[in-house]
Amino acid sequence: MKRRRFKSNFRLLTRRPLVFARIYRWELLFLLVGATLDAATTVVFMRKYGVEAEVHLVIRLMAHIMGPVTGPVLGKIGQVVFVVFVGSLWRIWCRWLILLCGALYLLASVSNHFELL
Repeated sequence: MKRRRFKSNFRLLTRRPLVFARIYRWELLFLLVGATLDAATTVVFMRKYGVEAEVHLVIRLMAHIMGPVTGPVLGKIGQVVFVVFVGSLWRIWCRWLILLCGALYLLASVSNHFELL
């Protein structure tokens, strides 16, 4: 029985990141726009209501350690790096995982902006 090879973009991401970025440029742009809006609205939300009002535990912890501006921004950068890493592990689903996370970041920014949670 022939073994199926696991198809991944991880090698492409680590060895030729510019090629990876060119292949997924629109998806990555969508992810970055969503993450940027989410980070910005999170900072505004935290300044208005305090760090304790943040629902996401890791972002709240980062804000406690590094402050209500630097913490969420660095936490969001870590999340984006993790999304790209996980997306690169599944070549078939990479595009859709990145788009899904970008959409979730956009929804989170809307929630923060309109104070829905």
